[in-house]
Amino acid sequence: MVQRYVMSVDQGTTSTRCILFDAQGRLVSVVQREHKQYFPRPGWVEHDAVEIWRNLRRIVPRTLAEAGADAGQVVALGIANQRETTVLWDRHTGRPAARAVVWQDTRTDELAARLARDPRADRVRALCGLPLATYFSAPRIRWLLDSTPGLRERAERGDVLFGTMESWLIWNLTGGPAGGLHITDVTNASRTMLMNLRSLSWDDELLDFFGVPKAMLPEIRSSTQTYGTTTTVVPGIRIAAALGDQQAALFGQTCFAPGEAKCTYGTGSFLLLNTGETPAASRHGLLTTVGFKIGDEPAVYALEGSIAVTGSLVQWFRDGLRLIGSAPEIETLAQTVDDNGGCYIVPAFSGLFAPHWHSEARGVIAGLTSYITKGHLARAVLEATGWQTREVVDAMNADSGLALSGLRVDGGMTADNLLMQFVADVLDVPVVRPMMAETVSLGAAYAAGLAVGYWPDLEGLRRNWHRAAQWLPRMPESRRSAEYANWRHAVGLTFGWTRPAESPPPSGADVVDLVLADHRRVEHLLSALRSEEADRRAVLHELAGLLVAHVEAGRAAAHAGTGATAYALCPDDAGHGPAALARALLALLRMDEPAGPEFDTALDRLGTVAAGHIAAGERVHLNALRRGASAQERAALGRAYAVARGRLRASGCDSAARVAALAGESVP
Repeated sequence: MVQRYVMSVDQGTTSTRCILFDAQGRLVSVVQREHKQYFPRPGWVEHDAVEIWRNLRRIVPRTLAEAGADAGQVVALGIANQRETTVLWDRHTGRPAARAVVWQDTRTDELAARLARDPRADRVRALCGLPLATYFSAPRIRWLLDSTPGLRERAERGDVLFGTMESWLIWNLTGGPAGGLHITDVTNASRTMLMNLRSLSWDDELLDFFGVPKAMLPEIRSSTQTYGTTTTVVPGIRIAAALGDQQAALFGQTCFAPGEAKCTYGTGSFLLLNTGETPAASRHGLLTTVGFKIGDEPAVYALEGSIAVTGSLVQWFRDGLRLIGSAPEIETLAQTVDDNGGCYIVPAFSGLFAPHWHSEARGVIAGLTSYITKGHLARAVLEATGWQTREVVDAMNADSGLALSGLRVDGGMTADNLLMQFVADVLDVPVVRPMMAETVSLGAAYAAGLAVGYWPDLEGLRRNWHRAAQWLPRMPESRRSAEYANWRHAVGLTFGWTRPAESPPPSGADVVDLVLADHRRVEHLLSALRSEEADRRAVLHELAGLLVAHVEAGRAAAHAGTGATAYALCPDDAGHGPAALARALLALLRMDEPAGPEFDTALDRLGTVAAGHIAAGERVHLNALRRGASAQERAALGRAYAVARGRLRASGCDSAARVAALAGESVP
């Protein structure tokens, strides 16, 4: 009997690989080829689309040869790809108009900021599920059309085509200029900011907002269906699936039911939670996206948290600092010390992604002392991935109303046992890795095989999933909370390093900066309260004064007639508003001795409420202020806030009575 296979192509950020899978989901053969990374200016990242196509032409025949197979044994081809990376090319010649602009590229920062001030900007997220950010394709298309003479006119005539990498490869595989299919799937289209998330079609309102001609866009198809047949490289293979790489990993991890989640750890890291057939809006900095669509069935949606720099931080540690010779050495080096020595690395090389979305942020190394060795730095590099995962999971729990009970992981970094144990520790849930680590490629193969009947149904795919390793949490809650507060303090130091050129507010005057500074101080004080060597009474009174001044100054500034009074600087959100904060702090202030199990329990409660308050303030209210208020309005709010805050602190607002008033209680 002739053996049949499914072929998968994973076109990634640093390489393209081709894999053959058998009916049990086992890897039969694999060939991979890297492509060059171009960094022509700070913040710019580019790929040569022709080089990537040339690499695909080389690796597909070699993959078949290594398996001793021919094209007739391949029942279908599925493609997974780096998402958002933007390619524009000539319909008639197949030549790209420029190098591909990669998803990590931040050249559209000023354009995105300018678009955010458009009165229509509030409609964007409601239509496409995505925030206005440099991360997505639409601003890149607009930038290329505006920056290249004559390109817009050619695009309006339909002579220039747009696609993400799967569109570019499918077009070339099916004939290119000689009738190639110009298509994309719903998962990739959902990352452009141009597709209506509910109708699953290009949205005229979004196209008009971004200034993108409809004639240049590909046809949107389901993730799993037979699109066409290859006419080149290895002719005659059915192309039957396309998914963005992270959605492919969700499929490969068999997260087919609502509530199931996976995280892929690679160059960047991406956590997706299946939310079912209804898109879930995020209030905590996550993305609402399409998870997959099987044929004519309804689309399945997901919440996603994207972390820009994880594996690439290890690469920087290796190639930039030259402290290790190979990526696996970082685990050995990190194990030479017991902890990070108080050092935290926040790798905001191209800004911060979910849940913060600060494109102006830049990386920091915080807590450096003469005690720090390269072992501590190695551990801080690994821990940065764990803490960034924690931030995304916290946001996901808040948006979904569920508490994550476990996490399926995949990608190259999951080979690092120290890192995976740290992820389990900071999430306080089991972390599980499957037998097949190549879940992006496997997901594309599963989707293609499902489309042609190679696998009968989703349950058949579930039976192929097997656990290879599991890590259980073992970090004490007190240590987890203290270190998380330190991490968040370090994150706050990354904000505001670069700003759009037009009319930035004076340093320190922007109310957002002032509120963020208060948040970081609160986190520092909470961390200090966990130290038995601290003067806890003094710290509690400083925290009391800061809370009262922060809340009352925020309310005063919001009613100061600045023109931005619709924005709540200290919102009364249920469960973690000012009253809840005050009640939690009051419990500590009323204790006879600031020590012991009762104190620790109350401090944990205050830490939880404060974390919720800060998260809601930064991810929802301050982001709304950034998008909706002008620099002048924020500066006016900042002046009003600073004046009120200074007056309150000078008057002595650190008493239990003032805190009780915020809590709506009285001091006995």
